[in-house]
Amino acid sequence: MLKNLIYISIISIFIISCDLKTADDYYNIAFDLEEKGEYEKAIPFLDKAIEKRPNFRPALINRGADKSVIGDYIGAIEDYQKIIEFDPKNTMVLMNIGNNYKRLKQYEKSIKFYTKALETKGAIKSDSIYLEINFLNEWDKDSDYYVRKHEIEYERGISYVYAKKYESGIQDLEKAIKYNYELPDALSWTGQAYYEMKDTLNAKKFLTQAAKYGLIDAKELLEKMESEK
Repeated sequence: MLKNLIYISIISIFIISCDLKTADDYYNIAFDLEEKGEYEKAIPFLDKAIEKRPNFRPALINRGADKSVIGDYIGAIEDYQKIIEFDPKNTMVLMNIGNNYKRLKQYEKSIKFYTKALETKGAIKSDSIYLEINFLNEWDKDSDYYVRKHEIEYERGISYVYAKKYESGIQDLEKAIKYNYELPDALSWTGQAYYEMKDTLNAKKFLTQAAKYGLIDAKELLEKMESEK
């Protein structure tokens, strides 16, 4: 009897100590939490997924995104850099690093990573068509990380304005305007860049268009321009 109890105890301890969940299992649990907006709770499950599969791109990207949402921008960059170590030309990841450096107000670094993203194969034109052969149960394809060029240029344009490189900022933002991407904000940032360059004519032109969409910043800057006359 005692011998049987010892065996049962050993088996119970073995079962408890064994983690039978796969990396995908932990990823799916985290994904369900993220769908509910519970990003901080999702991170420990992504930790376990990544522990089981260190080069698990979706898990690393989602953990980086979750950290960004809760304000841990440095932690997000660290996760994205782990992907860059084995996938150095991942367009989305390079862009995300740029976004987080922008949030840290390190604009020159953000510009550097946006530029790297634009130099990759995955920086695609708006009218590009990519035919992907989707095999059964295939996921985490390289094409999942492609980003439209004008989306990256929009983000880089804002960083250029923050960095006081207004002409470069305008060039990028006008590409976003061309494709109607984040149009009200792109118009407003372009107007602000012209304002900083003392080009009041173009500043008023773009700010007026942005104000029609209800952008408070554009309206306030227009009012400021009127008061400066």
